Amino acid sequence: MRITEVRAELLRMPLPRPMQSGSSGGIKGGPVGRINMPVVFITTEDGTRGLGYSWSLLGGDTATRCVLRDDFAPLLIGEDALDNERLWHKLYRRLQTVGRRGLVTQAQSAVDLALWDIKGKIAGLPIYKLLGGCRESAPCYGSDGGWLYMSVAEMVKAFEEYLAQGMMGVKMKIGHENPKVDIDRVREVRKALGDDVWIAVDANQKWDFPTALRVGRELEQLGIAWFEEPLLCEDIPGHARLAAALDIPIAMGETLGSRFEFDAYIRANASDILQPDIVRVGGITEMVKVATMAEVAQLPVAPHHMMESTIQVACGVMSSAPIEYMPWIAAAFAEPAEIKDGCMLPPQKPGLGLEIPEETIKRFRVD
Repeated sequence: MRITEVRAELLRMPLPRPMQSGSSGGIKGGPVGRINMPVVFITTEDGTRGLGYSWSLLGGDTATRCVLRDDFAPLLIGEDALDNERLWHKLYRRLQTVGRRGLVTQAQSAVDLALWDIKGKIAGLPIYKLLGGCRESAPCYGSDGGWLYMSVAEMVKAFEEYLAQGMMGVKMKIGHENPKVDIDRVREVRKALGDDVWIAVDANQKWDFPTALRVGRELEQLGIAWFEEPLLCEDIPGHARLAAALDIPIAMGETLGSRFEFDAYIRANASDILQPDIVRVGGITEMVKVATMAEVAQLPVAPHHMMESTIQVACGVMSSAPIEYMPWIAAAFAEPAEIKDGCMLPPQKPGLGLEIPEETIKRFRVD
């Protein structure tokens, strides 16, 4: 199954709802209204075509497309598309000196998704079945409704819509300059939704250790499910100290770029819940390895974003991981993700089960 063509595109689409977190905002600090989606199509000699993609909010999108076109495409032409493990290492080592994480890894993830898509199509099976078929669905929590710019009333309305669909719970952002504002907002949301509703919070690396410790102790009193990314992601010792000092679970991993970085967190007992992002960590090939490491360490996994492809790994090798319902790139695909009784079902078509129509590419393409 030799690769004969590698086509890279860049789509720029409006978000279904503007986002604003403690670390992500527009040029002037306000909400961000669009998402960038580098896309790669890999075609084999028999005409099988695989789809892969990446994502970004604040930059690096045109550079990711350049890596796909200028660096990866020449390395892939003529290769066997079924050798995803070998090709993963080939791409990683070729560009290791300029991108062991970040946009180069995200470009590599897009290639890896496309190769798995091809593998599934040739086998006639959805990827989650190829990986092991651990389960047929995964519970969702609503995550696109608790942004910093939203009022408590707006958040509660969005959260109630998710809960009405049967989702397991919701997640809201914290990370204002004054952490007391966040505690008050969390308290009001808790009061509105009730004591039994599952609520998680995400600080997006906003605070230093003393502030995070104070906030964490307040969150414990409010029965919050987890405290996500309280500190800078490079601060492994700080997360370890925080995890040891607090009863609330520390969730971490969306900004980590490889199994090696996850290993460092695991060894330091610096995270109670691991959150790999399938695009940022290196694709399906690498994410499966992170899931195995988590299983060995007896740590739960809660994958970050990109639900349309993450569902394949979550149902393939994870027995209990939830799906973060975040429909940021849903507009790109021909068919919406299937949610039933608050759970997401993996597509039953071979491969990823995803298709981006040509008219969608034409509509959102960045030249």
